[in-house]
Amino acid sequence: MGGVSTDSGGKGGRKSVDSNVNMVPMIDLLISVIAFLLMTAVWVQTGALQASQPRGPSNSPETNTNPTEQLKVVIAATGVQVGTNPGNMTTIENGPQKMDRLRQELRTWHTSHQQEREVTLQPESTIAYNDIIEVMDAIYEVWGTGRPPGTAIRDLVTVRFM
Repeated sequence: MGGVSTDSGGKGGRKSVDSNVNMVPMIDLLISVIAFLLMTAVWVQTGALQASQPRGPSNSPETNTNPTEQLKVVIAATGVQVGTNPGNMTTIENGPQKMDRLRQELRTWHTSHQQEREVTLQPESTIAYNDIIEVMDAIYEVWGTGRPPGTAIRDLVTVRFM
């Protein structure tokens, strides 16, 4: 068993005070703390959301000159709204076909606005993280359909949050 002895000498008529400090529990504690820190560092890394801007110039010079043509997706507790401004938002109610209808709306908008590469998401504060990711996956799926080999989806569309 590992330990440390502290010897006071016991000279000059005094009693010798010897004590043994057991090092095994301290080593066990340090190993468990190190293991905890390593696992925490791994979980923090896997929980990160990778986001990047599209690279290269846009195919259209007027892409960002008309802010009313930017697609907005509002994620609410009752459903999803898709449109370019509050006057023309299409509401998709929650239900079993919600994501299919959302993909169809995104496809329709994307085919009529091929040069647009930016989508703005506006989730309510009560929306679950999984619902936001599900909508982002639908956006990436629509913009990534028919992409050239070797092209990353993140190079084709930018998802911004409001």
